[in-house]
Amino acid sequence: MKMVKVIGSVTSTIKLDHLSGFKLLFVQSVDWELNGRKEYFVAVDTIGLGEGEVGLMVTGSTARRTDATKDKNIDGTLVAKVERVDLE
Repeated sequence: MKMVKVIGSVTSTIKLDHLSGFKLLFVQSVDWELNGRKEYFVAVDTIGLGEGEVGLMVTGSTARRTDATKDKNIDGTLVAKVERVDLE
């Protein structure tokens, strides 16, 4: 899993049918202190994140294992919202 911050959205009017209905978000990888890294992705939003919110993203074959993304050509799926990070 990757921890990412939503920095924008992606609008696509022409796309494969299996992507219809999905909200596409532009996200930036963040470290444990929520500082941005120079790593960016477009991810399918399955949980309703908004701009500025932090979430967990799965990639690769795991991105296709949710009920919403099963058997679809998707490489990044947002699966959880991060409320806080606790470290000792």
